[in-house]
Amino acid sequence: MRISLFVVFGFVLTLLNSCENAPGIAKPGELDVLPYYDVAGFVEAEISKLGNETVRKITRINGKEESTEVTLSQEEWKEELDAFFRADINKPSMVSAFSTEVKGDVLVHRLLPGEKSPVKEIKVRIIDDRPIWLTFKISKENIFYTSTILGEIYMNQRTQKIDHYSIETTQKIMFLDANNLRIKGAVQP
Repeated sequence: MRISLFVVFGFVLTLLNSCENAPGIAKPGELDVLPYYDVAGFVEAEISKLGNETVRKITRINGKEESTEVTLSQEEWKEELDAFFRADINKPSMVSAFSTEVKGDVLVHRLLPGEKSPVKEIKVRIIDDRPIWLTFKISKENIFYTSTILGEIYMNQRTQKIDHYSIETTQKIMFLDANNLRIKGAVQP
């Protein structure tokens, strides 16, 4: 009985030790500091601050514009700003794929040569530990297809909420005309 108890105890200890070192399982404190600016966390936090504000939107599809006023729910805001969530580069596979530099009060993350990621650049202007604006560029390219997404969010310094944003997508398939979609939104207090 004693031998089997020691064998079971040793097996459990070995199992726990191997789980601690398994790939994909973070040790406590390992994810406390993100290597790059947390775009997804920033946008998520800003969406949570928005209530029943009206958004004045201008949607341009291949040069044809349409203006609307809408009130977005939290889920609709997440859909509206989905491109910003896709621009998040805090993933284990990208931990050393970007250079980081500070130019004045602007933090710049730029994809290093030879690295593969659709996110090419993120810029954040930070004053007094608060982001003033955030921009990104995502692009994908192959022989037959090119896609570029540019995004911008600007903060209202008085309300500390999103003031206006812009997302522009251009897609080009070989032998076809390029498609361009631009959404500009201004949050009304």
